[in-house]
Amino acid sequence: MTGTVASFGYGGVSLQQTLNLTSLSQKKDSLQTQASTGVRSDSYAGLGTARTQALALQPAITQVTAWGSNITTVQNRLTTTQSVLSQISTIAGDLNETLSTLAGSVSSSTIGTAAQQAKTALTSLGNLLNTQQGDSYIFSGLQSSEAPVSGDPGNSDLASSIANAVKQMGTDGASSVLSSTLTLAGTTSDNQPFSASLSTDPATASAQNLQIVTGKNETATAGIVATQGGASSESSTGSPIRDLMRNLMVVASLGSADPGDADYTQLIQGLQDTNTAAIGGLSDMSGALGVQQNTLTSQSAMLEQMKSALTTQLGTTKNADLAQVSVQLNDTSNQLQASYSIIADMKGMTLASYL
Repeated sequence: MTGTVASFGYGGVSLQQTLNLTSLSQKKDSLQTQASTGVRSDSYAGLGTARTQALALQPAITQVTAWGSNITTVQNRLTTTQSVLSQISTIAGDLNETLSTLAGSVSSSTIGTAAQQAKTALTSLGNLLNTQQGDSYIFSGLQSSEAPVSGDPGNSDLASSIANAVKQMGTDGASSVLSSTLTLAGTTSDNQPFSASLSTDPATASAQNLQIVTGKNETATAGIVATQGGASSESSTGSPIRDLMRNLMVVASLGSADPGDADYTQLIQGLQDTNTAAIGGLSDMSGALGVQQNTLTSQSAMLEQMKSALTTQLGTTKNADLAQVSVQLNDTSNQLQASYSIIADMKGMTLASYL
């Protein structure tokens, strides 16, 4: 009888204690995981009512991170573009000095030297315009996988056409040469020397700038297009780089020019005017890029602040309160020990233990 009562009493209570032990063990495991990882749960389901906020915050952080990465990409391209523009501006400045020399009393050998220097500068200009950032040509705009300049500009059809026009100076006069070479430079054919996509007017070329998303409904222009610019005029193609290339090609074709000819003097003066304007255009491009770089720096800082705030919010949602976890873990361990003790004591109980 005594054994029956003990068995009955122990069996019913033991089942409840076993369930309690299982629940407490699971709770302890969960708390230990939180203590070791620092997060409340390794799944959104384990966050309870906070999972809705966590699910909304994580994509937002990912998006902000992507925008920040895009800004870094644009900034890298702009930095490279600025460096190349500086070198192109140096070529234009050197040409101005050469033109100043040619405007004075010079010999045929001095003109020949200037012509050779211009040919070398054309090769350098072509190489600079074909500068790449990774696998992307920074002066090609949307067609960034295609080199903006095909081969050496000094050996292009445009260079040959301009050389032929310069040879007609004795017949057609300096004004005609200046006008015809400007027209030739502004209407290049595909790959002579510019790629097919860039052999267009300056306004159309400007519209081909590569745009990269840097925020919600925001994009940034990632560099410049080699042939971009504004409206053409009697002294400019509208594109500073086209104008510089044309001026170099004209000087490169002066090898047989007579420095004592009035048309020669007028030609040099016209080139000086155009080249000075080209230098100003290049400076404007560089200034615009500088403004954009400053704007992107500010935007990048703002995105970093936003990311930090969102990450803090997500942390509040997901991160465990380690102090509270420590207290709960201690309490749960004590409860487990007490439960084990009760079960151990109950195994030796008889009817007399109840009386």
